[in-house]
Amino acid sequence: MTRSLQNKPLAIINNLNVSFRNGKLENQVLFDVSLELFENEILAVVGESGSGKSVTSKALMGLLPVKNAIITAKELSVMGNDLQFLKGQDWSRFRGSVISMIFQEPMSSLNPTITCGHQVAEILEIHTKLSNKDIKTEVLRLFEKVKLPIPEQTFNKYPHEISGGQMQRVMIAMAIACKPKILIADELQQH
Repeated sequence: MTRSLQNKPLAIINNLNVSFRNGKLENQVLFDVSLELFENEILAVVGESGSGKSVTSKALMGLLPVKNAIITAKELSVMGNDLQFLKGQDWSRFRGSVISMIFQEPMSSLNPTITCGHQVAEILEIHTKLSNKDIKTEVLRLFEKVKLPIPEQTFNKYPHEISGGQMQRVMIAMAIACKPKILIADELQQH
């Protein structure tokens, strides 16, 4: 793929460093990570377990613990938004609609007390102005798109009532529901 010189990156990470504070101790886990992501590009970040791939993704999503994560970067931006200055409500609007993530462990990411359909519907309620009827229609369409069997039944099932692979597909439906510009897949498992 050739990049036009006029294309600006969707995401820029320039010299990202992350440390975690534990009492008076600081443990640095990322050292000068830099990357750029352009529109219509697939970028694979490869490394062994514990090398910082998930920490890098979570820094880009604003999901590192505020109280003990120390994040510094020359630049950390998505679509021109400097992520180092986003606060609570800003992140809520940003996540899902601009950038979204398919998490590694669907069992710990899905709420066991809410049906699968309602978990995806909640994303659409927050980020769109669709009616309840249109939201349900869109969730069923998303379930079909990610190849969930019998979407109407899956809509009303709780996570523990479906397989691990189906839970992963519900997570994918949640991540793509608002058509984000950037989608991060954190070690997708094949089921």
